[in-house]
Amino acid sequence: MYAVGNLVGSLPLKLLGIRQLALSALQDGNLVTAERYAREMLQAGELADAWYHGNAVHQGHLLLGEIALARDDRNLAIVELLAAARVSGSPQLISFGPNMRLARQLLNLGIPAPVLEYLELCRTFWTEGSAKLDAWAAAIRAGEPVDFGANVHY
Repeated sequence: MYAVGNLVGSLPLKLLGIRQLALSALQDGNLVTAERYAREMLQAGELADAWYHGNAVHQGHLLLGEIALARDDRNLAIVELLAAARVSGSPQLISFGPNMRLARQLLNLGIPAPVLEYLELCRTFWTEGSAKLDAWAAAIRAGEPVDFGANVHY
């Protein structure tokens, strides 16, 4: 069941719920519903003065990228990955960094170049994470497995 109506509280809380609904729909193979929720997140992200703007845009684009991969559209997935990094940030993105779930999926498909570009773009908002970004990029360039840790869950 994919219902948002029972989510109570502020818009950031609702967006967390919408993200979870989108991920559930994606996991169930319901790409139309997952895409609808991802686009809802992008619409909420249009509220540029809100502190959660960066989260909504970041997560919305990443969800659209995962949906593109599920549809076997690697080029669109890459476009969405890079769009997700072109955000001004948010308290969460500045502190904890970007979500690496889509990046990991692209690496697993043998597509490292856009992931390296994504890491570089993420430096604009995740200045505190430069050591992690450097380590991840070095591992990718060396063809080694990358442990993104909790960043695949944020």
